[in-house]
Amino acid sequence: MFWRLGHGEIRKTVNYLWTKLAGSAMGAVVFSVALSACRPVPIATVQPKSDPVVDMSAKVQSLQKQIQERDKRIEELEAQLDALKLIDQDREKQRKPLRAPTSVEPIQ
Repeated sequence: MFWRLGHGEIRKTVNYLWTKLAGSAMGAVVFSVALSACRPVPIATVQPKSDPVVDMSAKVQSLQKQIQERDKRIEELEAQLDALKLIDQDREKQRKPLRAPTSVEPIQ
C-alpha cells in the first residue's frame, strides 16, 4: 500500500499516524491521571470514645459472673466436705470395739 504512495504522501501518512498515536498516548495519560484523582479518599480510622458507664457495666457483669462461679464452687466443696464427714463418722463407729465393759460381771 505504501509502496504506491509518493515520498510526500508517505510523510503525510506517517505524520498523521504519529499524531494519532501521540494523541492516544496523551489521552491515556490524562485518563489515568483522572482515574487516580477519582480514587476514594481513605477513611480515617477513629477510635470510638469509650463510655465509662459501658466499661463499668461490662466489668460489673464480669465480676458478678466470677462471684457466681466462686459461690457454686464453694457449694460443691461444702457438699464434698459433708460427705467426707459422714464417711469419717462411719469409720469411727466401725473402729470402736463391741466388747463388754470390764466392770460388768458376766451373766451366769
